[in-house]
Amino acid sequence: MFANKLVKIFYCCSDFAKDEEMRQQLEEHLSILQRERVIQGWHRGMISPGKEWKSETDNNLKSADIILLLISSKFTASDYHWGDLMKQAMKQHTKKISRIIIIQLRPVDNYWMKAMFPKVKVLPDNGRPITEWKPYDKAFKNIAEGIRKEAEELTDPIYHIKKVLQNLWEIMMSIVKPISNAFIYLTKKSFFSFINLSNSLRSRRYRRSNKILVKVIFILSGIFMLFILQSHNISEIFSSEPSVITRSESSPIISSTQIRNSTGWIRIGKVNTRSGSLTDGEPLLETSISPPIIPSLQSVVTVKYEVDLNKEKYSSSKLLQKLKPGEKVTIFNVESMTKSGQNSPFVEVMAQVRKCNQTCNQ
Repeated sequence: MFANKLVKIFYCCSDFAKDEEMRQQLEEHLSILQRERVIQGWHRGMISPGKEWKSETDNNLKSADIILLLISSKFTASDYHWGDLMKQAMKQHTKKISRIIIIQLRPVDNYWMKAMFPKVKVLPDNGRPITEWKPYDKAFKNIAEGIRKEAEELTDPIYHIKKVLQNLWEIMMSIVKPISNAFIYLTKKSFFSFINLSNSLRSRRYRRSNKILVKVIFILSGIFMLFILQSHNISEIFSSEPSVITRSESSPIISSTQIRNSTGWIRIGKVNTRSGSLTDGEPLLETSISPPIIPSLQSVVTVKYEVDLNKEKYSSSKLLQKLKPGEKVTIFNVESMTKSGQNSPFVEVMAQVRKCNQTCNQ
């Protein structure tokens, strides 16, 4: 998994004690992802003493990558959760700022869910609430696996390509396996029939039957080999599909190793701020990219002068390669790099990028 950026999880749960207990159990099952530095969770219990709880909740909701709506009758009965938090979550989901995942804690009327969130992921699978699983750990395991897939999709730039290839392989195997079994069965059956007929009957009529069986075996073998050869061409058909990979016949095929080696962090400039918050379109100072503004995600920018492409955002990390002036890169993440004890009002800005290598366009 390409876990260069922590996926922020926001737990949206009612105040009901049993709902909160189930949220804690879910957090325990997601602790492996948190320990692997894949996700970072936030819930209302993490608000520091003296902080204003509503503003803290709103700020963390707006910065979340994945919003988990822990649904129960207590959640739907709460004006704050059903009104304020749900409204903001829907707004972020519609604008594709965050992803909503519905976690079914207890049985509720699902009609509203289908109407309001027709394409939202619901966990556990098949919409079965956690309370209908025995034991609950099976449901939490199912939820953790679903959240891992969502986090991988957010952090792995070639996730969709790998998923399509995996589905294609499974389809091929589901077709080839029964045909192979049928071919082996017919071959064995024909072979033993041939031996038995040869040993027991020597008449001209049965010798003619044996020759027919041999011909049938050869014909079936030829059909099976043709099918195998055609199956191997499926990957070539896929590689020409414009919605996944677009390349001309003269363009080189980029391996997964090359993709990893062309993805990393570069310093793109400075901003005049003490808060460390970044806004798309904000002017950059001493910038190494063009245009000289904080770029939006998935945008393509041009490198102005030679810069180091590092594996991590800190300069002491392993150097992957150097980007030359005029090369284009795609932006995957933009973060400020603040240093403890720094008195300067300027904050350095780092960007996670991938060198285009003929795979991105302006």
